Amino acid sequence: MPTLQTRPVSHQHATPPSNSADHPLTPPPTDEKPFSQAQRVITLFKAIQAGRHTKQDPWTEFQLAPGDYDEIERRLGRDEALSGYVKDKIQYDYNANVNQLIVRMPTAIHELFVARVEDAIFSQLKSIREGAGAAAAFAQKVEPARSTEIYLLADDALPGTKSKYEPDASFWHSDAEYPGVIFEIAYSQKKKKLGRLAEDYLLDSDANVQAVVGFDIEYGKKGSRKATLSVWRTHVFNTTSGNELRVVQEAVDETFRDDDGSPTNHPGLRLHLSDFAHKGLVQDEIGDYNQELIVSTEQLCRFLTAAEVKVRQRGSLSKDSLAPGIKKRKRSQTPPEEITSGDEARYVEQEERAAKRMADDDSDYESTLIRNIS
Repeated sequence: MPTLQTRPVSHQHATPPSNSADHPLTPPPTDEKPFSQAQRVITLFKAIQAGRHTKQDPWTEFQLAPGDYDEIERRLGRDEALSGYVKDKIQYDYNANVNQLIVRMPTAIHELFVARVEDAIFSQLKSIREGAGAAAAFAQKVEPARSTEIYLLADDALPGTKSKYEPDASFWHSDAEYPGVIFEIAYSQKKKKLGRLAEDYLLDSDANVQAVVGFDIEYGKKGSRKATLSVWRTHVFNTTSGNELRVVQEAVDETFRDDDGSPTNHPGLRLHLSDFAHKGLVQDEIGDYNQELIVSTEQLCRFLTAAEVKVRQRGSLSKDSLAPGIKKRKRSQTPPEEITSGDEARYVEQEERAAKRMADDDSDYESTLIRNIS
């Protein structure tokens, strides 16, 4: 494997070494019952499944106690319907370094926007595929993977422990274990964590992830339509104690749409073909060939505006109506399976009781059960 090389960049911002001040997470109260945090996570999953989470924040954080994450996996394993729903519909990350679980519920604007950015990049990859030679062969192996799960070894946890992430979008080379490029769309709670998330992707993958792109499309002051772009990469720094792999923020909250919603003169998103796989694979397959892929500021603004318009038009777009006299008939509901285990019955009772208290909007209960990042 070749050694990591530094590259000259402009406007770099090196992320300082991590310290305990970066993790101000408060552990759960010591007088709580075992697996109480696991219970709260399962309760939230069930609330989302039942459609009771529509007005909650899209970024919900849980500080787990030892054993909680394994208990969550065990409970999901006992509930096939809930497990299938979570795998198909709910994004959640688990950072084993700090024993933290985050449930993601992206908004429609975020999902529509990232889908258009993903399509713009993939269109350029398909153009490269149509060429000849090594670059075409390389591009043929790169595919968009949206929120495919990423498992990374956690340096600050027990040996062999892995963190789990589900990014907003990603691109993977079929021969690589990790994606080359990851996209994250920020909103108020998530924006504060985006730099740390990029650092986890880049460092915990041992620089196999080449670039993390962050878009902040949250509106600031009332009436503002400002949107910004950030990019993180890794670089090797020579220090008195030896070489260190650090994260560098090459683009720092650079505005691509101004307060009025107009494109700025920012160059837009600029990636290279070499970003889409780890350095060893890139060197083996395309050598020094490094075609640029660009999503212009005008395109980014157009994608974002289209997503906003689509969401605003909900309920006013055209659709077919059933002809008079036609009745709809669904299959009868499958009766719920009988609970035969005493332990399972106790868990179900606890979950139902917790769900009822959450539905009643008991602020005291929620303040101790679920901590949403403000």
